[in-house]
Amino acid sequence: MSQDPFVSIRTTQRVPRSCTSCSSRKVRCDKSIPCDTCIRRGQPEACVRELVIVRGEMTTYRDAPHVPTYEELNSENERLRQEVEALKAQIFGSSSILSSHDLAGHTMDPLLRKRQIDQDEEGLEQKLWDSLASVLPATKPVVSSWDDIVLPTRSCSEFLVDYDEKWNSWVHYALEYPHFRVECDGFMTAMANGIPIEYADISWMAVYFSVMSAALLMMDDDEAEKLTLHEPFEHQVLSQIWYNTAIFCLHRTDFMRVPNIRCVQAIAILGICFNNFGDSDLGQHMWSCALRIAQRIGLDTPYSELAGKHLGEESQHRLWWTLVICEWLSLPCHPPAVDELDFDVPYPQAPLPPPSTVAGSNHEHPVHYHIFMARTANVWHRFLKAVRLGHETIEDKVRIVRAVDEELAAIINTLPPHLQPDMDSGDDEEQLHHVRSKESWVTWQRFDLTLVLLHLRIRVNRTLQEQWLSTSNPNRPDWARTVSVSSSVSIIWINSNWGQPASMRKQWALSYHIFTAAILLLREFDDSERNQDEGHREVICTAIEMLDQVKSRNALAHHASLILRERLDSIRLV
Repeated sequence: MSQDPFVSIRTTQRVPRSCTSCSSRKVRCDKSIPCDTCIRRGQPEACVRELVIVRGEMTTYRDAPHVPTYEELNSENERLRQEVEALKAQIFGSSSILSSHDLAGHTMDPLLRKRQIDQDEEGLEQKLWDSLASVLPATKPVVSSWDDIVLPTRSCSEFLVDYDEKWNSWVHYALEYPHFRVECDGFMTAMANGIPIEYADISWMAVYFSVMSAALLMMDDDEAEKLTLHEPFEHQVLSQIWYNTAIFCLHRTDFMRVPNIRCVQAIAILGICFNNFGDSDLGQHMWSCALRIAQRIGLDTPYSELAGKHLGEESQHRLWWTLVICEWLSLPCHPPAVDELDFDVPYPQAPLPPPSTVAGSNHEHPVHYHIFMARTANVWHRFLKAVRLGHETIEDKVRIVRAVDEELAAIINTLPPHLQPDMDSGDDEEQLHHVRSKESWVTWQRFDLTLVLLHLRIRVNRTLQEQWLSTSNPNRPDWARTVSVSSSVSIIWINSNWGQPASMRKQWALSYHIFTAAILLLREFDDSERNQDEGHREVICTAIEMLDQVKSRNALAHHASLILRERLDSIRLV
């Protein structure tokens, strides 16, 4: 019951804690609301405190929030500790973690743990990214107005779209090509009829010129020579002009203020180009923007109405996973902008085989590679989360590393036959020949898939590099060293023995795999215990030669070659 508003409010120095009923009856009050006295009298609703004026303000006494006791705090800490352990177990289930010997009995230094999340011991990878970001290309085509844009011929445009669908589509999965071709035809017709280019859909042009740039950048020189152009340009220069045109169009759409699925599509395609052109920082910033725009328009849900005008449900899923894959497998490593708890999008799905397909036969489709990359990125993301959560001993770290290796192996076992790494042998050889002759992208996918797996095994196992290089540790994880070294040698050997011209190996990711492998071998070569294995030196020199072959088309390869050569020379001088 509230206080009668017509009763005069008294002025006092202290706010009374006893209820008005106990005060008027002059009996003891336990100062709770309702108090025991009012409850016993059967009038709990009448138990209120007096409204008074204190220092010119009307107020009534309010109970302070509950202050927990020491026992309650201790109990809460224990509950939270159990929840953290449960989360760790959820990230890497105990059933997949093998037991290991105690390699060290000390707690990991937090600063050391932060540095070792995803860096080599000598910091050469960070040096690569720093140099790539700080040194801009000497000659960079500038597109600052509509007059600076160079249009392809119709035949050139059609050729590049076909090439992109065959070789780049399963990397970015940003387009539905039948509809995109219709749009391209309408655009080229409008340009041929003299329509000013600035009257075209600017956000669509960002997508279009992204395709033109990425396709020409990845194309073999012999194929590029077949292109018919209005103006004589070197292929590398023209690819960069179209790259800058796409970015020019993105800025003209005001993409950071106006959410648009077209901008997400364009940035997903440009992901092929950023590091090749030395724009690593721009690439990271734009990728973060693409993720935020995608979330804003609902691409992180099972279906986005805003994106539905341009992409069907499955295409939306594939594009979203492109953004997530490249964010979780980001290079250089950084805290991800999205977590698996932040979205509700299923893995991409392969289409059902046509009715004419023989039952039990393998139905090849490029999306199987995308599914593999999504699952692999998920494993890597959870590995980094586990490392960031911390581990009390090296034993915990070893269990995490072993668990990741097992999960990667499990993913390999679920690959369709045409993507299995060991398909070249046995009864599958005839089937593989049939697949390769029908779908040439299969060879590329198997090649790239193998390198991705080897690269991740290096990055996972090298987190124990400090332990295996320690001469005072009787329980060194030599198995991790063996995995890392053999994976490094395999990456360089596969690249050097794969019979493709250098112009087909200019993707920045391939160069980065080579660089990562070489710096681990450099550390082994510099290890006095190994007596500077000359075999490692030869492999490192091979890596530098391969990087030199593509450095004119790949800024990352250029800086990687310089860093490796400088480090190798410093070891020789010691």
